[in-house]
Amino acid sequence: MNTRAESLSHHQMESGSYTIEVIETGDDLNRCREEWLNLLDKVPTHEFHQNPDNIQMQLAHTCGGTRLRIFLIRKGGTLCCIAPFALVKGQFRLSLGIIPLWRFSLHQYRLYGTNLILAKQADPQGCLYALAEALRKRQNEYRLIYIESLPYSSPLYRANNPLPGFRIYPAGAKRNIVWGLRTSNSFAEYLSTFRKKRRYNLNRSVRLLGEAFQGDYSIEKVTRPEQVEEFLVAVDAIYENCWQKNTYGAFRHSTPGNIAYHRSLARSGWLRSYLLRGGGTPVAYIIGYQYRSRYYYEYIGYDQKWGKLSPGTVLTYRMIEDLHTHDRPEILDFGYGDSSYKRLFGNFSHEANYTHIVPGSSPMRMVLLVQLGLSRLYDTISRILIRTGLDKKARKVLKRQ
Repeated sequence: MNTRAESLSHHQMESGSYTIEVIETGDDLNRCREEWLNLLDKVPTHEFHQNPDNIQMQLAHTCGGTRLRIFLIRKGGTLCCIAPFALVKGQFRLSLGIIPLWRFSLHQYRLYGTNLILAKQADPQGCLYALAEALRKRQNEYRLIYIESLPYSSPLYRANNPLPGFRIYPAGAKRNIVWGLRTSNSFAEYLSTFRKKRRYNLNRSVRLLGEAFQGDYSIEKVTRPEQVEEFLVAVDAIYENCWQKNTYGAFRHSTPGNIAYHRSLARSGWLRSYLLRGGGTPVAYIIGYQYRSRYYYEYIGYDQKWGKLSPGTVLTYRMIEDLHTHDRPEILDFGYGDSSYKRLFGNFSHEANYTHIVPGSSPMRMVLLVQLGLSRLYDTISRILIRTGLDKKARKVLKRQ
């Protein structure tokens, strides 16, 4: 008797020659774990966020109210695509750049990772048509599908009418750049790709920071469970004076759930974060994870009191040195956003955008079109500020708000 098939029979549906199984609980996820991991082994481009063990850790520690909506798409009984969504009640924000104008709550599907997981032999169009049919049958559950940093190389952007009955809208009017760094055989080899003046400026920043703290500064690498709580408490102390708090609001990192989650990541060998202290005081942090051959540079912050010393840049520089020296990953993924420091350290890039998907008849279409118009207006204002040399002053003002 196939007990797994019986237990999931109410979550299964058919679409042409495809069958779709919908995972809705942690128990369901456990039952398909081995099949999922087998597919991931054959898809080297999959992401840390899409590992089922990581999803289980989040459910256990930080996302207890999250409901899974993970679509397993098979053809001829073989798993060929995973579309891993979470059903959450989140905020939609109409904004002019980073300036919020209006926000409201709505139920949405959020993708784990930045793309669908497709087997090498899979037919992307066939998988997407099957997914569209499954999404249509469940559209009473959500008003929006959200994908963070969807690459323009994805079939969702490249295919002709990829999800029949749905409309796909990039959140920004222009394509954004996602930077990465392909590591070299040594840190010295990596630095040799920089111009002499750039190397001088980086080393000067390190020297000036050291002088400001009279040589009393340190960089701690956080990889062990017993380091986690002290690290996250230090992150909260820094975050109190970060521009991110002024822009996005208060956020506590050292909650019991988040501590337990990061301890679980450490026990799995995936946690690799960094903390800069000056005179014993937390100054800057990087929260990051290393999974297989890729390092995920997830969150960075620094105390604005020390902003003139470029503590974020110094910490990133020293982190890259450590990545080249110990357990070197092949790729450092800086994540979404075309920041100057990412251009400074990165050596390759691709285009991507925050992406919203809605049913073709949804009233949300008009909201998304308004957001596109605001994005175009913001781009126009940004170009004017850059042309007149006022862009840096504008950024400083926004960071203080």
